[in-house]
Parts: sequence; structure tokens; C-alpha cells
Amino acid sequence: MGCGVKWRQLDELDKALGALRGTGLGPGTTPFDTLWKLRGKIYGQIGMKLPRTLTQLVKLFGFSPGTITLWHDVESGWMSEARVRPGATPVYKSVSDEVAIAILKKEITPDLEANLLTPDEHVDN
Repeated sequence: MGCGVKWRQLDELDKALGALRGTGLGPGTTPFDTLWKLRGKIYGQIGMKLPRTLTQLVKLFGFSPGTITLWHDVESGWMSEARVRPGATPVYKSVSDEVAIAILKKEITPDLEANLLTPDEHVDN
């Protein structure tokens, strides 16, 4: 069923819900809650349902002896994954274009390396 049909169904449900509200049969009544639940179900079916695409672009080795990996997420952008040593808990960070390019070009300064390998105290990595 196409999105146009779903939008028409939602329009009809919105009209019916408005009519119920106008007669005192609003939230908390069985008819209203039933139609509201159906509205949510139909609304959740609209649009394309595709998995997020997360792409690993480069994985660099030899950082104390850990690794730094650069990922790109089509929804949130650049992300680094750093591990102090193989098997260690990863430290994930959202990174800027400039940092991503430095990683891609393998131009990681000691300060950048330390920043990427250090967990943020206020973020659950």
C-alpha cells in the first residue's frame, strides 16, 4: 500500500478523533484510544524502512598499541572508535570533518591521538 493511501487513512482517523473529542469521547475512552492506537500503527508504516548505513573507512594500527577506526554514519556523520589495546573497551566519539580528514590522511598528532583514546567523563562509551 502506498504512502498516499496511508496519509488518507491518517486524515480520516484525525477527522474521526476530532469528532470524538467534540462529543466528549476523548482520550481515556475506548473508542478514542482504539482509533488513536490504530493511528500510531499506520503512522509508523509511512516511509521507507531501511537500516542505517554505517561504513568503516579506515582502521589505523600502532597507537600505544591500540587502534583508531573512522566510521561514517549516514544519519549522524563521522565517528571515531579508538581502543588503547586490542580487545579493550572502545571509545566512541563524534568527530568533525577536519578530524575525519586527519584520520583519513594518517596525520594524527599526539594530542589528537590522546583525545581520541581518552573516554569522555560524562559520556557512557
